[in-house]
Amino acid sequence: MARTGINLGNSQFQVGARLKKSALVLALCLTFSATSADAATKKPTPTPTTKASVKASPKATVKPKPTTKATSKVTSKPTVKATAPTTAKPTASAQPTVSAKPKPKPKPRKKIRLTPSPKPKWPPVDFEFESGIYAKVPTSKELVSVISAKTNLASQVKACSEFVCGAVQVAAETGCVWWEVNSQVLSKEGVILGDLRTISTPSAVKEIKTILLISPEPIETLEYISNIEVICHQDPRPEGASAATYTKVVE
Repeated sequence: MARTGINLGNSQFQVGARLKKSALVLALCLTFSATSADAATKKPTPTPTTKASVKASPKATVKPKPTTKATSKVTSKPTVKATAPTTAKPTASAQPTVSAKPKPKPKPRKKIRLTPSPKPKWPPVDFEFESGIYAKVPTSKELVSVISAKTNLASQVKACSEFVCGAVQVAAETGCVWWEVNSQVLSKEGVILGDLRTISTPSAVKEIKTILLISPEPIETLEYISNIEVICHQDPRPEGASAATYTKVVE
């Protein structure tokens, strides 16, 4: 089996978890009127009829010829012109003018320039090295930075609020098919409480990988993980191999 190992010192990682969370419509009515011309009717005044009588001697009676009656009739009929009623149509329906409120202009967003993460330096700084394998126990600050960027680690780290945990960062020049990390859980007095074997997924060439070491040992005081051994395997991972195996030391 092709494997390369490297031994490290202590790793103490304990975490406490805390969870926080609108027209009026107006109408114009136009009225119209019909103008009528009143007709004035004049009645004619009749001309009086004059009768002339001539008296003669008693023997001869001369009947005067009747005089001609001149009768003039003047009939004046008034001419009435009917003026067609004018219907004024409203040219346009008057609608209320609603002044629209100006919409506030959105504030321009500040442009954020995204700077790509720099490629990790190679070889990695402050790592232990042996036969192409690099390993390091990260500081708390380094570990928090890594966990905030990797969601899978953020979900795993919740267990560290109850159980003793540790962490290790590894890398290999040629990459690894799978990683094996052997470690021990110690009490605050340095007494070995149990042995922990952790198996992790592959890593690419020169990829820095962070592996959490989660034991089933409950946190009581200042327990920690130490005596870390990192092994890079180039052979296929054995079938049925558990991700974590803990063997408690019998007192």
